[in-house]
Amino acid sequence: MDAQEALLQRDTDILKPTDYNYVISFIGAALEVDNAFMDSIRSINTIAEELGREFEIVVSHRRSPEAIQPAMRELRKSCPNLVLLESGLESFGQGKSIAFNYSSGKFIVPFNTGITYPIAYSDVLHNFLRFKLKRLYYSELSLVSRDIITEVGGWRNLSNGEDIDLFSRISINYGVFACPTDLLTGDDRFKREIVSIREFPLGQELAFGEAYRHLRDLIISCNHSLKDLMAMNQILREIGENSRYWLFLLTYFGSRFSHIKPVSYNRNNYIIFMESILESIILKEYLKMAEVSNHMEWNIDRAHIRFLSQKSKLFREMKDSTQMILKDQI
Repeated sequence: MDAQEALLQRDTDILKPTDYNYVISFIGAALEVDNAFMDSIRSINTIAEELGREFEIVVSHRRSPEAIQPAMRELRKSCPNLVLLESGLESFGQGKSIAFNYSSGKFIVPFNTGITYPIAYSDVLHNFLRFKLKRLYYSELSLVSRDIITEVGGWRNLSNGEDIDLFSRISINYGVFACPTDLLTGDDRFKREIVSIREFPLGQELAFGEAYRHLRDLIISCNHSLKDLMAMNQILREIGENSRYWLFLLTYFGSRFSHIKPVSYNRNNYIIFMESILESIILKEYLKMAEVSNHMEWNIDRAHIRFLSQKSKLFREMKDSTQMILKDQI
C-alpha cells in the first residue's frame, strides 16, 4: 500500500456539536502598537460579530506611544469585547501565553496583530465549528480547543516560530484539519507567514542582538539540526540570496545553550506540521467546507518548498499531488 492509499483509507468521519453555548477567544500579541495593530483588532471584531457566537478578544502588548493613546481609547469603545493587557513583552510566544491564560473561551483563535483580516474568515471559522473533532483546524485564522492547547503545554517564550512550536505538538498528538485560503490580499498576503515563521531575519533593519534571537528561536521552534540549516543555506544560495553560513552556525550553537529546549520528535517540527497539512489537503477535507472550499490555496515560499522536498519523505512520495497543489509556486 503506498502513502496516498494509506491516507485515503483514514477514518475522517465528522461529528456535529450539539450546542453553541461556548465562548470563542481571539488572542494576539504585539511588540509594537500602531495603526496596523488597531486595524487588525477591528477586523477581528467584525469577524467575531458576524460569526454570531459569544466572544472575547484578548491581546497582550507593549506600552503604546502617547501619540496613539486617543486612538486606543476609541478602539476600546468600538470593540466592547476587547481586553488589552499591557506588559513588557519579551516575545510573541510570551504574549500569546499571557493572552491565552487570561482568556476564558472553549475555542481559541490566535491571530496576527499586523494583519487586517477580511470578513470572509467568519465563514471559515463557522465551518470549522461544525466539526467536533479533537484536532487543530488550520487556516490563516486557525481554531483549536482550549483543552488541546493545555494538554500539549501552550505557547513558550519564543520570538519566532512560536506557533510551529505549539502546532507541531498538536499535529503529532491530534492531527490537523486544513483549509488554507486565498482570502488575504495585498500586503497582508505577504505578511501572512508560514504560521509564525517570520523567515530568516537577514535583509531586515534589525539590530544584531534582535536578529540573533529571532533566528535562534526559529531554530528552537522547528528543532532544526545543523544539517537542516546547511541545506537551507545551500537552497538560499541557489535561488540567488546571500550565504548565511556563519549566522546559521552561530545561532545554531546559541540555540543549544538556550534555557528553552526544542521539543524533539523523530522529525523536524516544521516538517511534522507541514506534512499534517499536506495529509489533510490530499484527503480533500477542505471540500467539507462548502462555503470556502473554492478559496483553498496553500502558499509556501520557494526556499521552503525545496527544503520540504529534500527533507520530507511524504512530500517526495506525494510529488504529483504537491506539484498540483503548489503548481504556481514551484
